[in-house]
Order: sequence, then structure tokens, then C-alpha cells
Amino acid sequence: MISTLHRKAIATGFDLRYGDSLLVRKLHELQDSQWLPEEQVKAIQWGKLKALVRHCYYKVPYYRRIMDSVGIHPEKVLTPEDYAKLPIISKAEVNAHRDEMAFSYPRYRLIKTASGGSTGAPVTLYHDPEMVASYRAVKLRNFEWLGWRPGCRWARLWGSAFDVAPHQKFLQRVVDKLSNMMVLPCFEMSRETMSEFAGKLQRFQPDIIEAYVTPMYVFACYLKENGINGIHPKGIICSAEMLYPYQRAVIEEVFGCKVFNRYGGREMGDIAHECEAGSMHINAETTYVEFIRDGFPAAEGEAGEIILTALDMYGMPLLRYQVEDVGRNTLPGREGCPCGRGLPTMEVVEGRVQDMISLSGGRFLPGEFFPHLFKDYPIERFQVIQETINNLIIKIIPRSGLTDEHIDSLQRTIKEYVGHDISIGFSLVSEIPFTPSGKFRYTISHVPVKLS
Repeated sequence: MISTLHRKAIATGFDLRYGDSLLVRKLHELQDSQWLPEEQVKAIQWGKLKALVRHCYYKVPYYRRIMDSVGIHPEKVLTPEDYAKLPIISKAEVNAHRDEMAFSYPRYRLIKTASGGSTGAPVTLYHDPEMVASYRAVKLRNFEWLGWRPGCRWARLWGSAFDVAPHQKFLQRVVDKLSNMMVLPCFEMSRETMSEFAGKLQRFQPDIIEAYVTPMYVFACYLKENGINGIHPKGIICSAEMLYPYQRAVIEEVFGCKVFNRYGGREMGDIAHECEAGSMHINAETTYVEFIRDGFPAAEGEAGEIILTALDMYGMPLLRYQVEDVGRNTLPGREGCPCGRGLPTMEVVEGRVQDMISLSGGRFLPGEFFPHLFKDYPIERFQVIQETINNLIIKIIPRSGLTDEHIDSLQRTIKEYVGHDISIGFSLVSEIPFTPSGKFRYTISHVPVKLS
């Protein structure tokens, strides 16, 4: 349990840094609920789900129509089997019905955001203040599992400045400073910048490093091959794509600490996070997770399509949202997880995979660059293919409204990062094939990354 002294220190730290009492309250609730028995955690989860379903029926026209069409009334949703009768909603449906789904809140209270399109299909949506506070609180609870506390130093090997509006950049720098955060832009990686990153981290000595998987692995390989050390975080969080055992092993060897895996997305925040004992715990108080196989709930331990519901997302609810990943619910053992938390556990079996794009002059561009860029354009799905170091082919399934000006804008921004010595060809297509296993790769590079 969280001690009173610890709670006061955290509350004081957040009031000073963020001035967000709602965030602090939600964090306190999550700090307590994680230690409840799993049955009580699931009772909290189910109570929140039923309340959300009632809200959707009475306040959101889109869901009222959907529920009536399949003969479901919220007062009769008494079991998970009842809830599973609701149709699954795809990313395309969210984009098509967004305004009708965000009907119940005044638009001025909603915050427009977009997912990076981790499967090549960008999604635009709205978050309300309660959702934002929940989103942040669960992230910070998960950070605590690594030993993070207010005041700890935090480094991010993350995106780049183009993902922040110009008028927000100064404010973002102020927030980063107050939060003791250092951002290392992984969209600008090269042998030279990785040397600079290493020097900055040696001086900053972060307590925690948060990073995309592939850039973190490439950075760790660079440090290992060049004999660079002296960076000693308490833990490293990897996210945004599948984390493979060989990647984890190298990162842990180089930095001498545990790597914590995380599963989430911009639509709903952090869905699950690895604890110190190695279990991938679902943040069950904020997310309802289903595993569906052939249209029915997967058996215990059986792989199924991951379907999500964000329990605090009232401004634009997403009931039974299809993320196009595959996972399974797991059992930590008869005695529960050794960490002592009552949060249920899961495993991601097949998720996001993307290649690094190799560029001239020893530079690299993480695959995450493209979904972050494309999310603000009317694009249904995309795929980037690199056949040679001097050539990129970008396939796009357009949505209504995509213009030549959009393509020109994309070309200019991509050129800023890849350089003007590489040719970029755009191809508008009606479909893009999935892999034989049924997954989608939105970046494919046939040029190996070279660190020396």
C-alpha cells in the first residue's frame, strides 16, 4: 500500500509541477486499487463499463442507434456476454462517424487528437478533460513501478518537433523543464546524433528512459559496438511496437537495468504495463480488454484479436474498438503475480512491427515517423517501402478530401528528414495487402541498418 507520507510527497510534487488536482486524485485512486484482489478490480471495472454503456445509450446518438439496431438496452447489459453482443467498431467507422460519436460534450471542452495509425490507418478523435487526467494518471502509476517519483529525471527517445504545434513548443519546453524531462528526437537519429545523445544522457543521468522499441535497440547496439557506457537508469520503458527477447537482452545488457514492456496507443493511453516481476498487467480500472477469436471470446490463454473500451472516455466514447493486434489473457499463477497487484494480465502475441529506414551519411529514420506525420491527413491507410537507400515508395489509400497540396506537403516534410538526395514516389491505390499472417507492416525496408 502507499504510505501517507509517500502520498503527500506525490501530491505535493504534482501540485507544484502540474497544478492538476484531478490528475492527483486519479493517481491516488489507482495507487490504491492496484493492490485490491483481482475480483474487486474487475468489479470496479465492470461498474465503470456499465455506467459508460448507459451514458452512450442516452447521450450519444451513434451508440443509441447501434444498440437499438441489435436489440440491446443498457439496463440489460449484466454480463460480459451481454456486452459482447455490441458490434465491434473499426478505425474506418470511427473516422466516418466521429462527429456523431462526440455529440454529448460541448466541442469547446474536447481536445482533438489523432492516433499515429500504428497499423497504417490513422484515426482522428476527441478526448475530454477527465480522459486526459485518467490517461496521464495511469501512465504515472506505471512509471512508479520502475521506481519513479516526482522529481526523478526522465529521458525520452521519442518523436520530433513537427508533432508539436509551433505555438506550443515554448510551453512544451517549460513543461519538460519543470518535469525534469529530456527529449532526444529519435526521428533525427544518425551515428553523430547518437554520440550526442550518449553524452547528454551521461551528464543528465536519467532515472527512467522511455523509448520506441526499435530506436532504443539501435541506440543500445551503437553504444555496445562503440564501447560507450556510464548511463545508469533505474529502468527503461519500451513501447510503440513489439519488443522481442533479443532486443530486450541487448538493451538490458548495455544499460544494466530491467526493460519494462508497455502496450498502449494514443487513442486510449496505456493499456497494459510490465511489472517488476515480469507480468504484463492490464490497467483494468481504465480499460476493458477483450480477446476475440472467430467472433467469440477466446478461451483462457488462447490468442485472439484485441478489442478495447476506454472506461473514462466520455467525450467521444469508443466501445469495443478494434486495434488490429492479437493477444491473450494470461494467468500469473495460483497465488497471483509475485508483485502483489490484483490487476489481470495479458500478452501481446502479434502487434506493431516496423522497419527502420536507412539513409545516406549513416542516418536512420524510425518507422514511427510516418504514422506521426500521416495522422493529420485524410488517409485511410498507408505503407512505406524502401527498396534502395536512395528510394522510397509510399502507397496511400486516400480518404475523401486528399489533394495534390496534401501530397506536396507530405513530400516537403519527409524531405526535411530524409534529405533531398532520396527520391520519393507516391502511389494512390485502392488496397494494400497484409502479410500472410494477417498483420500489416506500414514500413518495409530492404536496406539493412549499419552502425559503423
